[in-house]
Amino acid sequence: MPKLNAVLMTVLAVAVIAATGFLVLRPSGPAADPQQTQKLIRKLADTDSDVKREGEEGLRRMGPAAMGPLKEASNSADRVLAGRAAKLLLELQPPAPAERTSTSAN
Repeated sequence: MPKLNAVLMTVLAVAVIAATGFLVLRPSGPAADPQQTQKLIRKLADTDSDVKREGEEGLRRMGPAAMGPLKEASNSADRVLAGRAAKLLLELQPPAPAERTSTSAN
């Protein structure tokens, strides 16, 4: 019985290592298609609120891959587009680590 336990523990360890390797080496997300990204960006400036929402959701799903195009769009002359792009940028940016405030006892 102890040999069976050792074999099972070894198999489990190999499975955990293999799963970890798979998770680390897999692509982080879908590659951003520049044409699709631009379509989603243009939807942000649409007058139809459903179309705007569709563009926002698509860009959110893209995650960090949408950051570059959103930065460009946030500088657009179109104020609606620039505002929505800036809002999405804030949502997609990882939160900055909180700065520690040191209080000294005097």
